[in-house]
Amino acid sequence: MRMDPVPTPSEMRARSRGTIVAFGAIALLLGDAAIARATQHTGRGDTGWVHVGKRDCCHDAIGRAQQESVLACEHAGGVPAPMRGGVQRRGSCFWESARDDDGVTVFRCQAEATVRCR
Repeated sequence: MRMDPVPTPSEMRARSRGTIVAFGAIALLLGDAAIARATQHTGRGDTGWVHVGKRDCCHDAIGRAQQESVLACEHAGGVPAPMRGGVQRRGSCFWESARDDDGVTVFRCQAEATVRCR
């Protein structure tokens, strides 16, 4: 019958440190996976120069930005959270205007929007 020698206190501390480090690494990896699942992806939309009003131009640009955000979420393996009317901010829109050759006002709208991703 073979008996292993009793580990010294320093050997026991080294083993427990190794166990703690291993459990810590596992917890960190699991935590990163949970964070990766609950993220947000910012999308950007640009209408180019269009013959519509500023309101419709911004509405279109924000819609494009939201769609880009949804696609980025899905590409990352997530599921986009449903938009709640009035509760979530739709996005921000920056616009500029000019006159075309006929003197009609045209707008260009650029927007950013973020859709939550689960």
